[in-house]
Amino acid sequence: MEENNTEQPKRESISEVVKKYKEMTAGQEKGVPNSNAIGNTIPKSTFNPQEFEKAMTRETDPDLMTSYEIVKLPSGGRFYSHGISEVNVEYMTSKDEDLLTTPSLIESGNVINVLLKRKIKTKGINVDDLLEGDRNAIILFLRTSSYGADYTVQVTDPRSGIPFTTVIDLLQLQYKEVAEQPDEHGYFTVDLPMRKKTVKFRLLTSGEDNLLFKKAEAIKEAYNQEFNEYTTMKLKSHIISINEKTDRSYIDKFVDAMPALDAMTVRRKVTAVSPDVDMAYTFMAKDGYAFKANLTVGIDFFFPQT
Repeated sequence: MEENNTEQPKRESISEVVKKYKEMTAGQEKGVPNSNAIGNTIPKSTFNPQEFEKAMTRETDPDLMTSYEIVKLPSGGRFYSHGISEVNVEYMTSKDEDLLTTPSLIESGNVINVLLKRKIKTKGINVDDLLEGDRNAIILFLRTSSYGADYTVQVTDPRSGIPFTTVIDLLQLQYKEVAEQPDEHGYFTVDLPMRKKTVKFRLLTSGEDNLLFKKAEAIKEAYNQEFNEYTTMKLKSHIISINEKTDRSYIDKFVDAMPALDAMTVRRKVTAVSPDVDMAYTFMAKDGYAFKANLTVGIDFFFPQT
């Protein structure tokens, strides 16, 4: 009978098997997956109830949040392609006071525009595309909601010509009532009493008005003029046509030669149809005499006296 030389597999002792099992399960006992383990190990949760509660408190505590108000626009959105008639305006905070006191912004004249860009939260609104009246309404809201309605002004008594200081209530200011509405293009018409022609005009945005003023000032300095031509340049920009003539060169020359009465007629009509805050205020003199005058907003509008 031949001898069988085939090697038999070596059997591990019980002690060796126990040792390997302990090595394989040691990582699992510490919460660390072992690469030799069979199946997937469920990762340990990192949820922290205390941190979650703190985060939710920060998100919902009204004292830690900046709220806003809906401001209706005097124009009703009629002059904008987007047709937006009201905007969400965020209340002013302490950080906005830092903005209002920045010398470079004050010197450039852009401080209010920057403030409006920060505070208007409605999408699709470009501050420079707003009509001046809509811009004024938002500024008025920011002032009254931040520092209250009391505003100290200096006004002149029409009887004596003597100025006096008084405190007015800004909440008494209302939106101006505009009876006439624009045509489908947003234009208005007015008849000239002297030249007997019909002028068609449009309203300017606050951005256009600001650019015109800067251009007029630049021309004044460049040519060393005693005064700028802002008023005339603005009148030219308002006018779309004169007796249906739309040639810009013709309009400019016509305005340059326009009689003062005709120019005043156009400007008055522009003011009459412009949606805005009515700045006519009833003042009371110390002796009880009441009179109406237009309120003039000073540079201290956002810095009330305390």
